[in-house]
Amino acid sequence: MGFLDSVAGSLSLDSLFLRKKPKHTLKWSLPEARLSIPIEHCNKTVASLEKAKARFAGGGVFNDVVHAKSYAEGVYAYFIVRTDVRTEKESLFADAYMLQEEDKLGLDLTAGFPVDEDLAKLGYEKALERRVEEWRFVYGAVRACVFDVAGFGKFLEIALPATKLEKAREASEKVAFALIAKLGLRKDDVIPTDVITLQILSQQGALAPQETGGAGKSKASKFGGDFKLGSA
Repeated sequence: MGFLDSVAGSLSLDSLFLRKKPKHTLKWSLPEARLSIPIEHCNKTVASLEKAKARFAGGGVFNDVVHAKSYAEGVYAYFIVRTDVRTEKESLFADAYMLQEEDKLGLDLTAGFPVDEDLAKLGYEKALERRVEEWRFVYGAVRACVFDVAGFGKFLEIALPATKLEKAREASEKVAFALIAKLGLRKDDVIPTDVITLQILSQQGALAPQETGGAGKSKASKFGGDFKLGSA
């Protein structure tokens, strides 16, 4: 679930490994992992993904209101109220990839105000608002998304699927870093988290400007005061 959700290939890495012969599985699954890399040009990165034969899986321009719940330092679950700029259609989706946990809302999305109330009852608080343009791709067993977040920066985010097989995770990491190399990006620039978490941490002043790819000023909230990111 989340920004990078899209239909992957018909075969997962887990199924490929299990088809060969029975493998020792972990008692607890390794949760989905995210890797973020600051980029200079979205269009250039998108063109490079297409050249690398990544499959385009959708995108658009959206206004997001992000509600966050903190579980540990730098570990959040999110509910995002998203409005498509082109169609003005409003939707609600969750992103808790680090937690392997689901909250049952039992609500219909009809307007922003009652949703805010219901999410607050679950412990989710409005963390930030953003306008984002995104391009989603599937590359083998991993998913990639190019983000242009207004006032914050441009990023490539790669999702490694959850698995109970250590070998499958190792294989997906190899695919991810091979893609990063194909795109002409540096392994040393990889940040092991998602873009929303980076933006929240930047509001808290927990990141140096060079750790992100953008510039601007975020809104104040309980998740962080005014924080100047880089130079305007």
